[in-house]
Amino acid sequence: MKATTNKIETQKVSIQQLFKNYWFKVPEYQRSYVWQQDNVLELIEDIFYAAEHNPYSEYFLGSLVLQRREVNDLNSEGISYYEYDLLDGQQRLTTILLILAVVRDLTGSNGLAKVCTAYIYQQEDEFQQIPERLRMVYKIRDNVESFIQKHIKSSGGTSLTADLEIAQDTKNISISNMAKAILCIQDYFRKVQQTELEKFAKHLFNNVIVIYVASEELEDAFRLFTILNNRGVPLTNADILKSLNLGEVAESLSTKIAQDWEELESSMGSEDFNRLLSFIRTIYVKDKARENIVKEFNERIYNTRPPLLKKGKETFDAIFGYADVYKKLILLEDLPADSCQFKNLITVMRHGFPSNDWIPPLLCYYKKFQHNGLLDFTKKLGNKFSADWMSQLSPSSRINNMANVLRAIEKADSYKALLLNDVVFNYSIEDIKNSVSGHIYRKRFGKYILLLLEYLMHDHSSTFPEFSRLSVEHILPQSPSNESKWKQIFTDDEMVDNVHKLGNLVLISRSKNSSLGRKDFLDKKRVYFNGSISAFPNSLQVMQYNEWDLPVLQKRQADLLEKIIRHFR
Repeated sequence: MKATTNKIETQKVSIQQLFKNYWFKVPEYQRSYVWQQDNVLELIEDIFYAAEHNPYSEYFLGSLVLQRREVNDLNSEGISYYEYDLLDGQQRLTTILLILAVVRDLTGSNGLAKVCTAYIYQQEDEFQQIPERLRMVYKIRDNVESFIQKHIKSSGGTSLTADLEIAQDTKNISISNMAKAILCIQDYFRKVQQTELEKFAKHLFNNVIVIYVASEELEDAFRLFTILNNRGVPLTNADILKSLNLGEVAESLSTKIAQDWEELESSMGSEDFNRLLSFIRTIYVKDKARENIVKEFNERIYNTRPPLLKKGKETFDAIFGYADVYKKLILLEDLPADSCQFKNLITVMRHGFPSNDWIPPLLCYYKKFQHNGLLDFTKKLGNKFSADWMSQLSPSSRINNMANVLRAIEKADSYKALLLNDVVFNYSIEDIKNSVSGHIYRKRFGKYILLLLEYLMHDHSSTFPEFSRLSVEHILPQSPSNESKWKQIFTDDEMVDNVHKLGNLVLISRSKNSSLGRKDFLDKKRVYFNGSISAFPNSLQVMQYNEWDLPVLQKRQADLLEKIIRHFR
């Protein structure tokens, strides 16, 4: 069946048409067969009910989302056919396939058995040059080929009860659930009369219909899937990217690669994994992303001359390689015990920065230079990124400056030469001083500066905890009551001028409490700061003071500002 290239194809078809005229593949990125007994029984009972009560009406099974591709038949020279990847509908069509196999083995009608067999696979006819071909081919990571051959394709395969009972206890998810489904279907159909079974089959073949949409463009097909599928989690850009590249890998490697991909995504979590793919895109493209990740890889990585990265194994090697680096540098896994200072700096950058645009240069640096100069580079990178941010450069300008760092890494002959590159890491100390010396409480970078101070004052004999909650607290309250001692110590003008400055702010490791925050200094120390700032050496300095007045606040402001400027110099 031919279709117009690059067009969306949509049809309403019966099960008879579907299993006579179409060839399906369950692609590598699809999940296992997971339907349970309740799902299977519900489908059978619904069709039985429809056959009995609405014999002339259509029963809508649902929609299928497919990717269509033309395939050359390896067994028949010059013959090609369309194969459809199942993006949505695997569970239902697989269950129908299992039902066909059980009906074939239980029916007393040779005609019905013959129809079921023809729906399951095309039999070879050498005189008409018709090859043997299964209606549905499974490429999922659970290797089900031998199970399909033994229990689905082979006549009598669903009657091998002892083998199926063993198979249902296997750790292979798809095989286990297929075996359970067959036993469930078999048990149900054995309780019905032959005439009822034939009535069920007729209704299934002729009245059960699906509506499918298909496209030759994988991205379009996945977009359709996302729109139509409201029953599960839509397949992601990562799934599409995997599919694009698995098609370029030798079949002997594809199963192992698909398994490694799934394990990697599972271990990192979908959010981190998709973020990693965008970082890899940036490393190769060295520019702001303008389209979704799949289009970016296709148009800006694969279709350049020469390609920045080749589809297939080279792409998988790059992704797996950068995943190892990401886990090490950003998730802080498997780093040496003496890496506390690096780990603490990364923690500050992760929690303090407004975006992750600094991560691709860090991954790229490590891929090229490993641990050589890593801490010094990370300091320079963090300073450049934060200086651009505090100087109020636009997001596009900041991204462009990080791209310049990537280009500098690519060109550098050594890590020492890179670290001496004053141009790529250049920023204005005066801009930083102006940004930090004023009111910073309501500035987006305020929390980062406070975190940076904690880093600068830490001895790095241990790592910071994973901050689950961080709050910025005023020592001199924002709105002290008229009866408080604060009103005796500070004039209104002094409060306005200093309350939001660096010297009056500390980090605490819990949510703020406005009523406690307005207490006088000694009371606040006793009930609020104690136990809330144990991880923060800069904040702990507050505990040394017995009073908090203007000279103390101004001295602290000057000291902290000097630390910040010295760091950026």
